[in-house]
Amino acid sequence: MRRSFFCPLACSLVLAVLSALGAAAQQQAPSQPPEIDEVVVTATRIDTSILDSPSLVTVITPQQIAQSGTGDLAGVLASQSGVVINDYGPQGQGKTVSIRGSTSSQVVVLVDGIRLNSSFDGYVDLSRIPIADIDHVEVVQGGASSLWGTGAVGGVINIITRSPSVPTVDLSVTNGSYLPHDATSVATLSEYPNPYTTSSTSVPASAASLFDSQNVNLFLSGKLGALGLSGGGSFTRAANAFAWNDTYNLNGWRQMTNAQDVAESAFAGFLVPVMDGTLSAKGIFDHSLIGVPGSLGSTTTQASQEDTTAMGSFALTTNRFLADFLSLDLKGAYRYAQEDLNDPLSPPESIHTTSAANLELTQKLTLSDAVSAVYGGSVSYEVVDSTNLLGGDRRLSLAPLLSVPLMPTDSLTITPSIRYDYYSDFPGYLSVQLAAVWAISDVSSLHATMGTAYNVPTLSDLYWNQPAYLTYGNPNLKPETSYNGEIGYSLQKGNIAVQVAAFARMVYNQIEWVYNSLSFTTQPVNITQTFLPGAELHGKLDLTEHLSFRADYAFIYSLLLQYPNGGYQFSWDQRVPWVPEHNLTVGADYADSRNTAGLELQYVSQKAYFDFGTSQFSQLPGYLLLNAKYAYRLSDMLMFSVQLKNILNTLYYTEAGGYPMPPFSVVTGVQLHL
Repeated sequence: MRRSFFCPLACSLVLAVLSALGAAAQQQAPSQPPEIDEVVVTATRIDTSILDSPSLVTVITPQQIAQSGTGDLAGVLASQSGVVINDYGPQGQGKTVSIRGSTSSQVVVLVDGIRLNSSFDGYVDLSRIPIADIDHVEVVQGGASSLWGTGAVGGVINIITRSPSVPTVDLSVTNGSYLPHDATSVATLSEYPNPYTTSSTSVPASAASLFDSQNVNLFLSGKLGALGLSGGGSFTRAANAFAWNDTYNLNGWRQMTNAQDVAESAFAGFLVPVMDGTLSAKGIFDHSLIGVPGSLGSTTTQASQEDTTAMGSFALTTNRFLADFLSLDLKGAYRYAQEDLNDPLSPPESIHTTSAANLELTQKLTLSDAVSAVYGGSVSYEVVDSTNLLGGDRRLSLAPLLSVPLMPTDSLTITPSIRYDYYSDFPGYLSVQLAAVWAISDVSSLHATMGTAYNVPTLSDLYWNQPAYLTYGNPNLKPETSYNGEIGYSLQKGNIAVQVAAFARMVYNQIEWVYNSLSFTTQPVNITQTFLPGAELHGKLDLTEHLSFRADYAFIYSLLLQYPNGGYQFSWDQRVPWVPEHNLTVGADYADSRNTAGLELQYVSQKAYFDFGTSQFSQLPGYLLLNAKYAYRLSDMLMFSVQLKNILNTLYYTEAGGYPMPPFSVVTGVQLHL
């Protein structure tokens, strides 16, 4: 059996971290609790502490988001164990997410509990989510279809937006810089249907590299009596014209071409007390115009894409609805999205417009201290107007759910959950889960879950039609299905927070787009089967009042059992494409009244991928990233910051030779708080 050189090092490091954390847990707890001790809602659909959660849940706090210095959600999630960002270029380019080896369409992304995944293509581009309005993020690892329906195979990401508070003005401005370097610019010249040619131009080092990107974020909040108001927006401009040593294709320094990004967003909302709870509403608008360079070997290096999104939502939430034993969480939203892709080397532009409306109701009925019920349902209706769909342009879905937490003893909670999803254009599906949480003490707990999850084919999977490329959908697809299991341990004791989990997932009928050499067509088929066992560790130690350490590690020993080129046995040890075996992030953070500093090291191991050109599996090399940050608070209102990203100047690609990621860069910023 093949062994990674990193296994001994990773195991030693994990054991060392656990030993240190265990020893630290015996020390006197500081007066401040760890950040992880929070109430979360995504794992159960009701307020639940981390210790009472039946699944492993991590929380990305407001402090972590502010200190990340990133302009999009992908940068915030990148250091989370078990989470892999699929990058299709630098800032502004497409960024999707994988959890525990899932595909991007097998992760549900929510904003305040409202689904962003569309029926059109299933995935969410994280680069298009405004970060100025994000308060914190909850990441649920593992299958959760019994609560969230289709797509929750790998996990769920719930983005909680900022609520109106005391009068506040938060303004941040950053500038991203690359080191100037002489390079070569490579561009595609010809237009469809002529054969493409490329042009190479020498580009001298330019001071413009020092001002490559700018990002402005604004958040405002205040109150008029009991009415809370909030608003703000962001603006991003990036040339993404960095130079890197392209040893893979050019064997010399190369400058990124046609990767510019101009994006703006705005949001506004209100919150008012109602019925012992709150009524809130929010509107969000986002627009972007980017160049799409494609992969380095692509013929689409001059394409452009324009995205427009507008969403309005409301939420009525109360822990007392008519009676003390009944709660209410009612949400509704309407979302409009348009994507316009214009590629001069392909047939006429592709335009996809989606309109989606949904309504969700969740209630908790407390029958006694030992028995309660969480129930509800959702209804959604989506209409898609696409230049590339042949029929199947709308989908109605209805989904009732029931979860029954039972407490046979004061320390044990057993929760069966069930949900049925009905679709107007596809057979329905029943998801089930059984979870248990044992409170060992006031500061520690064990949890275990087992259940099913699924992912229904998207409208693109079923009805795609692009004759120019002989690419078509498949109306005979089945849903992707999985069986999940997890057991974990959580500890929160004073200056220490630890979460450990072991998990396994078997996935059947996974959808893969496959080229048919006989008909020269490409269609999706239910062909891939995978088995993904693994383990995760999240640890944080507050060594002193000012100094803390953290470690996040995910190990996935993925096994591919079926793929378009054939079947595999467990003993063949063939890994699942694009799933790293090791994902490790360790960091140290220091903070006092004036200074904030941090150092972070991230390692992502090699990934297998299948080269359809050679019909063989190959390996995409792993990489090591080192980042540092420092901020100085001049006063309660003004702070200056600097970040050093990719200090080691690591050359790495997110796809074999296709998408180079930025080299060493410096981000400087100023933050104003009033």
